[in-house]
Amino acid sequence: MGITGIGSVQTYIYHSQTGKLSSKDGSADEFVDYFNGVLTEEDSENLNGYDACKKNNIETIIDLNDTVINHAVGESWFQEGVNEYEITCEMVSGNEFVYSVNGRKVFTCCACPTHLLPPGWEDIKGPYKTHQSKAYDPETNSMNIAVGDVFDLDNGYKLRVWEDCVEAVGYGSGSAADDEKIRHFADQQCSSLAIWPEHTPMLLSLLQELGIDTSREFTLNETKCIVKDGKIQEAGNKWVIPSSAYNKALQQYEEFLSKPLSSRKDSSSKT
Repeated sequence: MGITGIGSVQTYIYHSQTGKLSSKDGSADEFVDYFNGVLTEEDSENLNGYDACKKNNIETIIDLNDTVINHAVGESWFQEGVNEYEITCEMVSGNEFVYSVNGRKVFTCCACPTHLLPPGWEDIKGPYKTHQSKAYDPETNSMNIAVGDVFDLDNGYKLRVWEDCVEAVGYGSGSAADDEKIRHFADQQCSSLAIWPEHTPMLLSLLQELGIDTSREFTLNETKCIVKDGKIQEAGNKWVIPSSAYNKALQQYEEFLSKPLSSRKDSSSKT
């Protein structure tokens, strides 16, 4: 059996009467034995995490075909009177799996990169892209913010950029409510989706004072951003987390999926 991984395309025959799979050419196939319950994860050195995802997704296709909704809209993939179907599985990437029945694409699974990751993956963080300071460039609508930069908010407070945080300087110069407000504003340093709605106008105002035209795409520290529905978002990013963090999580996810399933039990028994 070929190793399942990114770029692999495999076709199986599904027998609707028995609920079993077979290889298209009738040859021996460890994944077929694994799907049919003949082979366990611990008994194979070839099956990997992609195979586990593939097994789960094929089972999902079969379950979805049997739902009342699927039959009601006439989208059943397995028809009465037909007993055998070709199911093609394409591993596009670690987070995209495409499945077809008899040549018709019926199912695309986009897996979350946090799924099945080993313990401790949450601690993986990319460093802030705090390069050398760069003044606003109107031609590219971009600028760099670096460690050591200080921004005067002209209201008794300043923001100072450190290696892994932004500090609000000037506590006590305003009311207790002002102190709390600026502290929370400085703490918004993760996904733009986590920025409090009441702080977004403050942030946009700060960017505009620095010269950034927020009415169009702008670039901060090499990250392209847009303002959409009143929120600052990373341009072209369809995930909740920043692209840099997502890509790192996806890379580790793919490395984990490529490992033999039998090694998971060995790893867990040592921890």
